[in-house]
Amino acid sequence: MEYDYDIYYLANFVLELIEQRTNEFIRSEVFFEKNKYISIDIEENSVKNSEVGEDHGVSIRVINKDGALGFAFSNTIEKKKVEELCNSALKMMKVSTPDPDFHDLPSVYQNYPEVKGLFDTNLKDLQIEDSLSYINTLIEVCEQDDKAISQSGSFLSYYSKTNIFNSNGLEISGKETSCSLSSHIIVKDKVSNETSFGYEWQSERTLKKINAFEIVQTALEEAKRNLNRKKIRNMKVPIVLTPKGTLQLILRPIASAINGETFQYKRSFLVDKRDEILGSEYMTIEDNGIIDGAVGSAIFDGEGVPCKNKKIFEKGKFLKSGLLHNSYTAGKEGVESTGNASRSSYSSIPSISTTNFIFQNGDISIEEIREDVKEGILFDYTGDSPNISTGDFSGLILHGNLILNGEIKDPLNETMVGINLLDLFKNIDAVSREFKTYGSLKAPYVRVKDVQIIGAVS
Repeated sequence: MEYDYDIYYLANFVLELIEQRTNEFIRSEVFFEKNKYISIDIEENSVKNSEVGEDHGVSIRVINKDGALGFAFSNTIEKKKVEELCNSALKMMKVSTPDPDFHDLPSVYQNYPEVKGLFDTNLKDLQIEDSLSYINTLIEVCEQDDKAISQSGSFLSYYSKTNIFNSNGLEISGKETSCSLSSHIIVKDKVSNETSFGYEWQSERTLKKINAFEIVQTALEEAKRNLNRKKIRNMKVPIVLTPKGTLQLILRPIASAINGETFQYKRSFLVDKRDEILGSEYMTIEDNGIIDGAVGSAIFDGEGVPCKNKKIFEKGKFLKSGLLHNSYTAGKEGVESTGNASRSSYSSIPSISTTNFIFQNGDISIEEIREDVKEGILFDYTGDSPNISTGDFSGLILHGNLILNGEIKDPLNETMVGINLLDLFKNIDAVSREFKTYGSLKAPYVRVKDVQIIGAVS
């Protein structure tokens, strides 16, 4: 699947047309995208929806010297349409509110990183018949288990080609593939009639790395481990975060808090804390966009800026350079873009997101981490989220177990955790060498001492 029109001609046409139609100082950008996808959904352990589709579009962004923005997009790519988009974008710019914080669009870059494994021909050419084998594995495992009563899930494959041009002379193109598979299983104990659920997913750049059997088995085991939940008393004990728990209580909150826009609007609990030691020596986090074959990797970001590796926390220290920027927030702060501009599609202007967000694993096993816990909590999943402005977290443990003398015991019922994230970071006292990668997030097991647990037994 390639473009069936000359995008280089159209891009030059747009940039020249914008220059001709205004006497103002203008920065302009043309963004082309073409996608192909396969989507299959499971409900009640059977295929409920499947779709094969293609989508393409173009967007035009114009910004004047006062920072007023005009933006227009269309899923029709032809000369007449892009001319209309130019006119629309310029009209919007003229009535938009000036923004003195706009600095410039990215300039030409001489060097881009070499990142391997972002594109898989087999995945690009995948047929829906071949995709169904992954879904069938999920369905069969669920059907064969006597406790499993239902399952939802999905398979998604995606191929995308992107071209970016701007008035500073930047011109870059790239293509990538990805695929993902998920399973959400509900189980029921036939004696107690209690139900529980388990969830697991995997995202990869190549199809051959997807393991459907392992995904559904993990979801099933997790669901069974959470059956027949018990109430416990209040306690202040260590908690052991599973990789999913590490995502929820550490990586995702930090990813939101170091977003340049969130930070500049002072909506982050990390404001005024750069260059300070906020966590224990076991806490090292990076945002690395140039790992070969990783889901979050790319050669360039949503504005054409080269991706790179950025350290965020180094042995507990929140680095001064530990914010993520697109060109707008970088210009506002007077620094270079970090290559973290993100676009959900051609119909959106750039926002900011992580690439591969990684909590560096340690050098001891999960068994060694657990065996030191005489009484504690295994924390796997909560439906609640920390307050990014304050760092406060109070949430119900939906998936978690009591740990006694290093052994995983009863699942928890009506049990809550209360802690501020800054206290959590300081109290990290062990990180496992084992880890799991969920899409663009990599997380180990993390042990945190002295966490307040609110139980339901008085």
